[in-house]
Amino acid sequence: AVVGSDARPGQNVSRSRADSIHFVGLDGDGGGAVVGLPRDSFVAIPGYGRRKVTTSLSLGGPDVMFAAFEELTGLPLEGYVITGFAGFESLLGEVLGGVSLEVPFAINDRWAHVSLSAGSQILNGAQALGFARARKTVPGGDLTRSAHQGVILLAAVSAVQEMGISAIPMLMEASEPHLTTDLTPEQLLTFSAMAVSTDHEQVENEVAPGSPGSAGGASVVFLHDSVTELWEDLADGSLEED
Repeated sequence: AVVGSDARPGQNVSRSRADSIHFVGLDGDGGGAVVGLPRDSFVAIPGYGRRKVTTSLSLGGPDVMFAAFEELTGLPLEGYVITGFAGFESLLGEVLGGVSLEVPFAINDRWAHVSLSAGSQILNGAQALGFARARKTVPGGDLTRSAHQGVILLAAVSAVQEMGISAIPMLMEASEPHLTTDLTPEQLLTFSAMAVSTDHEQVENEVAPGSPGSAGGASVVFLHDSVTELWEDLADGSLEED
């Protein structure tokens, strides 16, 4: 589980809201998948009832958040990685030196503090954060934002691939101050090496299907019943049919 906390500089990333949620799978054969979960998904949070999944982190920290993920998906999740706004900017900007991606349409979002033209470009840390946060001015709102966050994850993997697998130890050391995780260094190294060995054409970027609605006066996303099939497909590390 790769999570972006909405913690601002100086705030605790493990006690803020889970603003960006993605489940990253690898199948061991060069394929994989990135599945985004809209932050406003209305789900069961152990010990707290049904709420927006974004609140799972702020209510009970990483343990409650992770328990909510496991209950929702039934996936064999190995662990989590969390970063905040400042960590995200540092990881994408300072550690990776920016990421190259295709911006699908022009974005001018004052709430996300970003202005981007459409087309292929290299985004610095601040621009990447804005692209990942833009919601109010993009078609599809939260669902499109989640898809864009998956695009950034894949762009980050491409950046590491260009550096080569030998750069992973250095990148892990540089990234460590910006991340909170329950994975061991060995697990992180193994997962990173597998990710760098993937073929982008075999990695799908999907978002859990849902529809906007209201619960208790709050705007939420109600996940569709078909999401169960998505979790089942992802269990082997990819969405490719056997």
